[in-house]
Amino acid sequence: MNKKELALKLFDLGVLQFGEFTLKSGLQSPFYLDFRRIVAYPDILRSISELLWDLVAESEFDHLCGVPYAALSISSTMAVLHSKSMIVKRKEQKKHGTKKMVEGIFKEEDTCVVIDDVISSGISMIETLEALEGEGLKMKHVLSIVDRMQGGAVMLSDYGYDVQTVYTIREILEILKEGGKVNQKQYTDTLVFIETNRIDFEQVRARRKQKKSYSYKKIGKEAKHPIAKRLTEIVLKKKTNLCCSADVTNSEELLHLANAVGPNICMLKTHTDNLSDFSPAIIDALKELAEKHNFLIFEDRKFADIGHIVMQQFTAAPLCIADWADVVTVHVVAGSSSIEALKATEKLNTTALIVVAEMSTTDTLTDKKYTSKAIEIAEQHSDIVLGTVSQNYRSDKPGIMMLTPGINTDRKKDGLGQTYNHPDEAFSKRGVDIMIVGRGIYQSNNPALQSEIYKKIGWESYLKRDNE
Repeated sequence: MNKKELALKLFDLGVLQFGEFTLKSGLQSPFYLDFRRIVAYPDILRSISELLWDLVAESEFDHLCGVPYAALSISSTMAVLHSKSMIVKRKEQKKHGTKKMVEGIFKEEDTCVVIDDVISSGISMIETLEALEGEGLKMKHVLSIVDRMQGGAVMLSDYGYDVQTVYTIREILEILKEGGKVNQKQYTDTLVFIETNRIDFEQVRARRKQKKSYSYKKIGKEAKHPIAKRLTEIVLKKKTNLCCSADVTNSEELLHLANAVGPNICMLKTHTDNLSDFSPAIIDALKELAEKHNFLIFEDRKFADIGHIVMQQFTAAPLCIADWADVVTVHVVAGSSSIEALKATEKLNTTALIVVAEMSTTDTLTDKKYTSKAIEIAEQHSDIVLGTVSQNYRSDKPGIMMLTPGINTDRKKDGLGQTYNHPDEAFSKRGVDIMIVGRGIYQSNNPALQSEIYKKIGWESYLKRDNE
């Protein structure tokens, strides 16, 4: 079956429809291409698959991957007909089994051809490409049955991909008009719509990339650990999402800062191993201030060793962190075993964990793949994990909070690799729940006043986001 015969047959099968349709980009379209119908017609599926294969028949590559869902049947047919390995990129993450977004047998640096049924804005294709690239795969060729000629194919080409399609929508319309399937008005109206409705990919992507966020009431309801529930209660009662990072080196500074900022914060983040004069008496005094001002004590210990050592660091003297910290941080560079070791101490009924998923330094090694895995581990241990530390990504589970350090209203960088974000950016664009502010408060001449300012800015940013 040649291209002309196939186009006429596709129309007869209802693949091209005229009416009012909403595209994935949000654009209202007078026509729609529904290639999911072809799975009921093996001959058509085979013909389309062969036409797509012809586009890359002379190229060398290791795998095929169809953009979910419509292109999965096409990539499967191509893989079977030409004995090619196939990779599956899920549309959403499963909550059971391997929980992988990308399934298949492959290794880093393998090459993959990605197939879609229709390219409109290019968003679906980019989402698939990014997921595959995140697994270390290399993509050059991008195939599609139809280019709607609304900017997606051009955008993908600009990104450096070799985009090839069997048809453009103009070609299909010309074949259908010549074959008496569409009248002059349908032909003209469709082309006018295409010409006057080019999709701005960056605007569409920015809208789709808005981070998920949840109200504190929702978080409190879904949270499993009692400390997480208590934190949301403090946040709502005091109307503050501010955590002050007390990066000081002696007890006098720590207690003075805690008393000054206490009325304006929900948590105080400490580094007790930095205190030159640490003693149990300091902890007693700090706990009194926490009770007086109603905030949690957040020891930023960042446990990262093998399980046996982590257990000792959490429970042993002189710090005895397990006896007084409401919240502690843990890295998962050693895998989930660090979390499981802390759980084995049986001290996590009164202490919740925060998983460090992403760092705020410019050259951090916590890339997207690591961050995603860290968040996944946090979700698997949601009974003891309060949230994750991250700059850009959050859990889809409302009960897992996102905490972000490096918040500052004035600075962008510190000269030592630390980067900063404004509270508005953190809450509205990144979906942050708790902002962590250090030098912006404790290095000021008036930490009490500065913490009050940050409290107000952070709460207003949250309310603005929650009302959008």
